[in-house]
Amino acid sequence: MPIAPIVQDLLLTALPGGGQRTARRNAWAGMSADASRSRSRREAEAALEVAVRSAQRRAGTGS
Repeated sequence: MPIAPIVQDLLLTALPGGGQRTARRNAWAGMSADASRSRSRREAEAALEVAVRSAQRRAGTGS
């Protein structure tokens, strides 16, 4: 049974299409992955800085 044109129009305006929903989901996943990589990068940089400072202190070359 075909959907009446008015019902189809209402559905198309009220509900985002599958493509739009997928695009939003992909954008959110990409943003979450970027945030995770950024957090990991900051943590790695901080750990490296601590290691460098510690090595400099042991070597007596700390500034």
